[in-house]
Amino acid sequence: MTRVGGDGWVRFIAHMCITGGELISFSFKAERLKLAVIYVNEAEDDEDDEDDDDLLDEAIVAQRMRLSEEEVCKLWEIIPPRADFVGVPFVTRLTSTMVDRHVMKLPKSLSESCGIKSDEEGSAGICLTARGSVTTCVYVVDTDGRTHFNSVGWKSFLIGKNLHVGQAILITTRNTHRPGLRMMIVINII
Repeated sequence: MTRVGGDGWVRFIAHMCITGGELISFSFKAERLKLAVIYVNEAEDDEDDEDDDDLLDEAIVAQRMRLSEEEVCKLWEIIPPRADFVGVPFVTRLTSTMVDRHVMKLPKSLSESCGIKSDEEGSAGICLTARGSVTTCVYVVDTDGRTHFNSVGWKSFLIGKNLHVGQAILITTRNTHRPGLRMMIVINII
């Protein structure tokens, strides 16, 4: 049995405003334990067909953040049908590193779900909503498995869409048939 406690756990609970009833994901894959809050769509379609596995298929991981109640409601309104994206969508807030320093990295799980290999380089399309204009951005997969976007393309996207620090966003990855693009990253503001 693994016990999680101490000052780090207390800080996590306080930072994420954990009150009970939240689903917490524990990852033991790396040297450091990683924790995340997972949001599950609790819409009641048909009580007879409720299955815990189906609920977890629709779960969305929050990257180092917690959504307000209003943001959670909006999240489920904007999430595309499962067939529209690859891998697990996730939510995060735009940080000063992302906006001011123009550094954007996607989790290793997204790269793996799209079949992107380590040390791979290529081009991705980034758009705000599925119908938005596409900004082409060069990417490289770091040795830690995370996809790192070129600062010039990412900066161009941020400026063109007037995005700023603190905005909650939903990120989904989609396959694309556009020539020269390996994947499409769709960002929705929550």
